[in-house]
Amino acid sequence: MKTVEEGSFWDHLEELRHRLFRVASVVAGSVILAFVFCRHLMAAVISRAPQTLQTLAPTEAFAAHLNVSLAAGLLVSSPVIFFQFWRFVAPGLYRKERRKAVLAAAVSVLLFLAGAAFAWFVMLNPAIRVFESFEEGGIQGQWSLANYIAFLSRFILIFAVAFQLPVLVMLLVKLGVVTPDFLAKYRRHIVVGLLVAAAILTPPDPLTQVMLTLPLYLLFELSLLAARMGYRKRKASG
Repeated sequence: MKTVEEGSFWDHLEELRHRLFRVASVVAGSVILAFVFCRHLMAAVISRAPQTLQTLAPTEAFAAHLNVSLAAGLLVSSPVIFFQFWRFVAPGLYRKERRKAVLAAAVSVLLFLAGAAFAWFVMLNPAIRVFESFEEGGIQGQWSLANYIAFLSRFILIFAVAFQLPVLVMLLVKLGVVTPDFLAKYRRHIVVGLLVAAAILTPPDPLTQVMLTLPLYLLFELSLLAARMGYRKRKASG
């Protein structure tokens, strides 16, 4: 049986409103706190830039500090966002499903942060070197602060979202859309799909595409192994 009684549509809508308000409050507080330390955050961001960054408008530096604060605030508050989402859907789940939902939410947060860290510590420098290698002959790189911040934010977000692949695989298996044997049978097709996805998501250079595809493939194999174990356990108990 479920843990709580089902409420009306308006009860769920009111609950959603409260959850969204809490999320917005935490995000706003995190962004404000990040803005207090925005000079230190900007110094860390600029330290990864390969050249001196230029501003092309009087407000560009201020806007860049705001964007960095917003990105840092969202990253810090991401566990709260996932937690509030789980709290919203938990009353509609059975007790066993709630435990699995907690685990899935925790894994999703860890994968999101791991993807962001992988992009920052592993991928960023090689990708920048590839982009700089095309600045030759009559091409002289003069990167603006706003463009660099936009590139960096998009770059990190792509990896953070892409690292949700194991959660997607486990969800599809759990819902019965696919089986572990089906995924294993079409492994080669999935690898091609990962390469295509990496080509769409990343900047247009083979190195970045491969460096995104490799960890995604490793995550796929790990999630396939976990899906096999869970699938066999459910068949044995069912």
